[in-house]
Amino acid sequence: MSRHFSYVVILNLIGLAPLATDSSVWSSPPATKGINATCAGEWAWHKELIMDKRDSLYNAITGREKSQRCNDRCGREITLLKDRLAGLDKIIRIIHMLEKSDDEYILRPAHKAEGSLSYDTHKKCIVLTVGSTANFIHEITHAAQYEAGEIIFDATLDKSYLQDLYDEVEAYQAQFAYDPSSVAALIAGSVARSPEQITTQWVAGLQSSDGEKTYQEHSRIRVNIHSKKATLLQAYPQFENQFKSWADDWTMKEAPGIIYKKQTLTFTDYLGYSQVLR
Repeated sequence: MSRHFSYVVILNLIGLAPLATDSSVWSSPPATKGINATCAGEWAWHKELIMDKRDSLYNAITGREKSQRCNDRCGREITLLKDRLAGLDKIIRIIHMLEKSDDEYILRPAHKAEGSLSYDTHKKCIVLTVGSTANFIHEITHAAQYEAGEIIFDATLDKSYLQDLYDEVEAYQAQFAYDPSSVAALIAGSVARSPEQITTQWVAGLQSSDGEKTYQEHSRIRVNIHSKKATLLQAYPQFENQFKSWADDWTMKEAPGIIYKKQTLTFTDYLGYSQVLR
């Protein structure tokens, strides 16, 4: 998700001083929603391709492990395949989680190579703009980050906030698990040949076709709905003068017109990561 953090918009959104918590918009609709019925077929198609890929990786691992000629190179290949298999297992857990979400998700076709995650202010649903299945995986990883409180939306504008480089690391690692070539084809300072090589430094080096840094406005440190003033100052030092008037325990949950997950899940639940957002 390469949607940039709009500093001007966020300052207009949150003002120059902390505002009351009750001005925020909590995302907690009463009815179970999940995947919009109009895109259920496309969703199922991507899901089937992912499960087929997982099965093929499992079979490839089994075949190599049974081989009598498995040398050091073969061992390294098995390790990489197992890393990718674990990544796809996480993605399948994300798929099941989003299908049971109390938010509504809808798929829309991407007219360009890159996709996005956004909030439809009219239909009050979360939009996954995707192209390929690898791109689908990238964007549903960001959807899981929203479910966990890592990303928030503007209730009136087509904007999302609190993105950081770590969010993109997770999304590209997930994308790599399905299709390494889709990551290798990106313009970066180096070619990522394993999930471990997809780091915040690697993400920061990604460029568009015209040479612009794709994630130059993303925070270099982790931020989420629980990040307080001190962390936000580290993430966005250019706003030091504005932050001075805010209370030390102020978070983005206090900003008006914000869509965020009130009862957040954890990455441990669905992705197997050790970090818990609290």
